[in-house]
Amino acid sequence: MFRNVCVISLLYLVFVAGQDIVPDDPEVQKEMHQMFYKARVACADENLVPYVKICFIFALLNLSLALQDQAKDNGDIFIINYDSFDGDVDDISTTTPAPKEADYVDFDDVVRNCNASFITPMSNVLTFNNTGTLPDEKDKTSMCYFHCFFEKSGLMTDYKLNADLVRKYVWPATGDSLEVCEKEGKEDANACERGYAIVKCVFTRSLTDARNKPTV
Repeated sequence: MFRNVCVISLLYLVFVAGQDIVPDDPEVQKEMHQMFYKARVACADENLVPYVKICFIFALLNLSLALQDQAKDNGDIFIINYDSFDGDVDDISTTTPAPKEADYVDFDDVVRNCNASFITPMSNVLTFNNTGTLPDEKDKTSMCYFHCFFEKSGLMTDYKLNADLVRKYVWPATGDSLEVCEKEGKEDANACERGYAIVKCVFTRSLTDARNKPTV
C-alpha cells in the first residue's frame, strides 16, 4: 500500500513539474512540500521501518548468543569449551573462589603490612628463620617487624600465643613450650623487645625440635 502511495506521489510530482507553474507561487510550493512530505513518510514506512526492525532483531539474537557463551561472575560452575569438553574436570572452572579455612592466614599480606611499617632486609628474615636470631640483636626495627608479624597473623595477641595457629604454621609444640615462651621478655618495657623475645623463643624451640627429630 505504501509503495503505491510512493509511486502515485512521484507521478503527481512529475505531472506538476510538466505544467507551467511559477516556482515562486507560495500556494503551489506549499502543496508540493506537503506532497513531498507524504511521499517521504510513505517510503519510510514501506522500506526503512521494516529494515530497522530486522536489524534490531538480529542485534538481539547476537546479544543472546554472546551471553550464552560467557559465564556470569555469580558463582556458577561452567564448562569452558563445550566443543572440546571430554569429561575431564580440568576443562571445568568456576567463578567462585575456593572456600578458605577458618584459620587461614594470608602471610604475604602480613609481610607487606609489617614491612611497610618496619622495613627489614630479607637477609635478616632469612637469618632469623634459619638460626632463631638476628644478625644484630639490638636492631629494634627488625624486632618490631617480627613482633608485628606474629600479631598481624594472629599467632600472638597481647603476648599470648595462639596454640592452634602456632602448631599449624610454625611447629607442633609439645609440653609447656608455649607457656614458657610467653613468659619471655616480661621485664622488657619496650613492646617490640618483649614481642621479639617471645617470637625468638618459639623459633629457637622449633629449630631445636627439628634438629633433634630423627629423619627416615
